[in-house]
Amino acid sequence: MSVKGTKDAARTAGRGGPEVRRADAQAGIAAQDPATVRNVALIGHSAAGKTMLVEALLAAHGMISRKGSIAEGTTVTDSDPAAVHQQRSVTLSVVPLLIDGTKVNLLDTPGYPDFIGELRAGLRAADAALFVVSAVDGIDATTTALWGECETAGTPRAVVITRLDHPRADYDAVLAACQRTFGESVLPLYVPVRTGGEVTGLLGLLSGTVSDYSTAEPAPSTSQGGTDQLAGSEAARGQLIEGIIAESEDETLMDRYLGGEDIDTDVLIADLETAVERASFFPVIPTSAVTGLGTAELLEILTKAFPSPLERGLPEATDLAGGRAAALACDPSGPLAAEVVRTTVDPFLGRVCLVRVFSGTLREDTAVHVAGHGLAERGHQDHDADERLTHLYSPLGANLRPVPFCIAGDICAVAKLGSAETGDTISGKDQPLLLATWEMPEPLMPVAIEADSRSDEDALARSLAKVAAGDPTLRVERNPETHQLILWCMGEAHADVVLDRLRDQGVKLHTLDVVTPLRETFAAPASGHGRHVKQSGGHGQYAVCDIDVEPLARGAGFEFVDKTVGGVIPGTFISSVEKGVRAQMQKGLTAGFPVVDLRVTLRGGKAHSVDSSDAAFQAAGALALREAAAAGRIQLLEPVSSVSITVSDEHVGAVMSDLSSRRGRLTGTDSSGGELTEISAEVPDQELLKYSVELRALTAGTGRFRRSYLRHEPVPGNP
Repeated sequence: MSVKGTKDAARTAGRGGPEVRRADAQAGIAAQDPATVRNVALIGHSAAGKTMLVEALLAAHGMISRKGSIAEGTTVTDSDPAAVHQQRSVTLSVVPLLIDGTKVNLLDTPGYPDFIGELRAGLRAADAALFVVSAVDGIDATTTALWGECETAGTPRAVVITRLDHPRADYDAVLAACQRTFGESVLPLYVPVRTGGEVTGLLGLLSGTVSDYSTAEPAPSTSQGGTDQLAGSEAARGQLIEGIIAESEDETLMDRYLGGEDIDTDVLIADLETAVERASFFPVIPTSAVTGLGTAELLEILTKAFPSPLERGLPEATDLAGGRAAALACDPSGPLAAEVVRTTVDPFLGRVCLVRVFSGTLREDTAVHVAGHGLAERGHQDHDADERLTHLYSPLGANLRPVPFCIAGDICAVAKLGSAETGDTISGKDQPLLLATWEMPEPLMPVAIEADSRSDEDALARSLAKVAAGDPTLRVERNPETHQLILWCMGEAHADVVLDRLRDQGVKLHTLDVVTPLRETFAAPASGHGRHVKQSGGHGQYAVCDIDVEPLARGAGFEFVDKTVGGVIPGTFISSVEKGVRAQMQKGLTAGFPVVDLRVTLRGGKAHSVDSSDAAFQAAGALALREAAAAGRIQLLEPVSSVSITVSDEHVGAVMSDLSSRRGRLTGTDSSGGELTEISAEVPDQELLKYSVELRALTAGTGRFRRSYLRHEPVPGNP
């Protein structure tokens, strides 16, 4: 099959597959009380099993009749055509489950580093995180870094070890790796039960019961663990109980336990739930999406141990002028404050926004204020608009199910908000607010694009505006010097998704090599003679000027000095010569790049009482500079950036060696703590075009860098 055929098949599967399999998808789930809501983000590297874990939970809960397939593009959360084509999640997706009266919003986030913007949006909308670790592949460095971010933010967490059905699964080794990486408070609540070498059930360390998943029934059968099973798990059980008691507010529990007293299971469970809720204890649940192993136990953790939105802090709010607003509370009757965490464009519904409501209640047919401030550097200009909500939906992947309202703490989708972009605040029309934006990663890989024809340029501009509105990690720039249209992306996979979305909207475009904006300057002093004389009958043109040019230090700019004597050029035309020189500097002399860092001295010339004019002396000044360039030596200058690279200590040598191969100059190293080193260097921009991708490959995905323009320097090999 051709590449085009593959993409077409992916689009068909992605859009149609989940719709066919869903059970009654007409009625949306609208929470009635914030206390009954749980918002949980699934975090883990690509192929850790997040998407299939969601499929297993949906199947266990009876929301789909059979689990979908990533290869076939039939999973609920990966219905985006780009996700189907790349065979991995590329966007944030929400799946709600109603479990014994509690609404659990599962936020499936991408694991590939290029789409970390979607992951951060998921963390913004969530109140807890489920770290998904593969029993086959273990933990990657990105997952470790995200655990640290959640720790800093005090986010409650649990660990799910997936893919226990795989022949190469090593549960014990991965559990030990989790405890080394995440800390001693990461402890299993269940241990796998093996039959004939395969994991068929789970033994609850507190309850002593075994859940049997070998029959492939919708729910596992349970029985009391056997004597051998209980004896074999005694050490793990003791470690778990000690871990729970260590987090208990009852200081007598440890002494009673060490004294031989059996602590009531209900007391342990209550203390466990409290410790998980306050992010000081992190339970581990073994699972398999293929067999359904651990789904019942995981659903119990989601509903009983993770906090509701009432127990989590809210973002700070200001008024539109930037003044501090009253502190918000997760109160359905409070002032409306909601945030757009994702934006897509549906061909039938128009702009669809995924919204987390922090305060108040969103209702159909109400007027709201939509505001977006603080992302102007990303190409998202500040904007404010009053709009009317028409329809609210409870999203189930790509499917939208209508709901009448969405209360504080809940997540919904809103259609047809014409001005809303990702990161915007939705608030009351009479009391507009702005929520503090979350941290957006900086896109550092440029991609130059061009419409195939002039007739496609308008379509490209319209489609770019739609794509950029939903992707705050994408920065669109028209370079004023090279005149190229540049898409600043997170990496090659991100760029592929952006280009595919533009083409899906019918835009015909192609990519170009990114042109680095160079500069020109004089390498040595030179002189030029500009003579612009035209006599063709009637009013003529007459201007003659002589100039000396000398280079200045880098960054010194431009100086114009008048040393004419005797009025050889009238004073009114001195500035005309300067204008002409400046205009020619902007156009360039040899390669078409702007000329910088020079002093031009006007030392003589001639004028005519009738035929001299401002335009004539501008032309003469430009000609004089061109003649000086022809007689002298022009030097090309390239931009150099100051680069700060943060890597783990084990990769410092490889990164520094790579910097040398990029003509980089090391300016210093500094320990950042936690076995991290910050490397400072000066690197030519030409060597940084794909550095975000190459640094990731050098550091196993852990390295990150920042850059800022420093100066222009001579291009090597140029006179």
